[in-house]
Amino acid sequence: MHVFRSMILDAPVDQVWSAVRAFDGVSGWNPAVTSARMETGSATSPGSIRHLDIVDGTVFRETLLELSDAEHFYTYDIIESPLPVRNYVSTHRFVPITHTEQTLGIWESRFDCDMELENEMAAIVGDQIYIGGMTGLNEFLKGN
Repeated sequence: MHVFRSMILDAPVDQVWSAVRAFDGVSGWNPAVTSARMETGSATSPGSIRHLDIVDGTVFRETLLELSDAEHFYTYDIIESPLPVRNYVSTHRFVPITHTEQTLGIWESRFDCDMELENEMAAIVGDQIYIGGMTGLNEFLKGN
């Protein structure tokens, strides 16, 4: 299935990218993540694995698959999580809105799950994780 969410962020793309570029920096702007650390590699090197501790006590482990400073995006997969999903690959992309000096944040993923869980996973991944995370990012950017 495909989950897609987007949001206007009230900061220029360079400021947004500076906040999100480091794969282990997510705990600084995402209120659902209490801590993030690199298990292997560096925060900007594809193939590196990050460990996320979530506010509900769960853990996510993810691999950075691709990162582009020129195009302002990173792609990652989930290798361990409490979500009942398989083959999860996600991209978080940022596009400048030049007229207003804002940024369009786009977060999307493709994954497999049991058909009866599709609506629930769309709500959890799309609304709780993506919109919740980008709302936290927007609040973080306003404070910087």
